[in-house]
Amino acid sequence: MREHTPTEDLGRAGRDASRPRGGGAMRELWLSLPFTALLFAFWLVLSGRFDAAHLLAGAACAGAVSLMTGRLLRLPPALGPSSSNPLAGVFWPRFVVYLPWLTWQVLKANLSVARIVLHPRMPINPCLVRVENTAPYTLARLVLANSITLTPGTVTLDVDAKGYLVHALTSGNAVDLEKGATVRHVEAVFMRATPESAPEAGR
Repeated sequence: MREHTPTEDLGRAGRDASRPRGGGAMRELWLSLPFTALLFAFWLVLSGRFDAAHLLAGAACAGAVSLMTGRLLRLPPALGPSSSNPLAGVFWPRFVVYLPWLTWQVLKANLSVARIVLHPRMPINPCLVRVENTAPYTLARLVLANSITLTPGTVTLDVDAKGYLVHALTSGNAVDLEKGATVRHVEAVFMRATPESAPEAGR
């Protein structure tokens, strides 16, 4: 008889956690309302249009994204004290600090990639680098993977239980990733650890 692997058990647990049970659909809808309102407000700011068609489209999109994200947040292990309120496990003060830090990394990386593109010799050295991450939470992994991809010069190719496979445009990008500044900052947001000091150039 074939034994179940930990990955299979985790996937099964995730499906069970995201499956509504007896009135769970209404409860899920109710829990998603705050995030739906936040997304809808963001939609209004970006669109700047307040006619019925745009308001309905925005509300529908915000509701759909909120519901889908809610199921993702409830995948085990629970981020917060309970699966019904997963965002309670996020250390929001550090998240507020993380956003401008990430913005600064993106700006610096943009300038670096622009310099490479404009250089007559195009000094690129593509390589693959393995980035390890100890955060077990699905949301933490998602934030880290997208933070890496959002930063020009690096793209997350694969995510598994051990970490991330990242394509780096240059060896310098790979070295910056291996320094682990981004990993430490994301783990601080979701695991309430104090991020270690990192070099300004590190990502």
